[in-house]
Amino acid sequence: MKKHTIVFNNNIKIPAILWGDSSNRIIIAVHGDLSNKEDNVIALLAKSAILKGYCVLSFDLPEHGERKNDNYECNPINCISDLQTIYSYAKSLSAEISLFACSMGAYFSLLAFHECVIQKTLFLSPVVSMEHIIQNMMSGFQISEQRLKEEQKIPLPTHN
Repeated sequence: MKKHTIVFNNNIKIPAILWGDSSNRIIIAVHGDLSNKEDNVIALLAKSAILKGYCVLSFDLPEHGERKNDNYECNPINCISDLQTIYSYAKSLSAEISLFACSMGAYFSLLAFHECVIQKTLFLSPVVSMEHIIQNMMSGFQISEQRLKEEQKIPLPTHN
């Protein structure tokens, strides 16, 4: 396991781990909400993938893991940008890129990689309709669409 920091664009740093030795086959591993690049499910994936000749590249999404206190929001624009940067980095390491993504990581991956060549894709509990999740959360916390439009961002008790 080799820890890296990938720097891109306006000096934004993405902490990453490259699990296994160099290989012509790499799996980009994207964690879900409230998780990080060293999550147990990613470690288990890496252990199995390495035995099959893959290396695994995992990283922290904005506001997760080592980036928890960064001033860089976890939103679709930033996550897509990070994922595209990770994909470019993976392409520099390997000819064949596959994807493993969990929960909201799967959702952001679908947005970021829709035009990329991905050999194999594995999703664990994927979020496929963020709109549906947001509507359910708003309903559960009695937040109207009008209030959201006015305030733009409303912290929820689940993410304090």
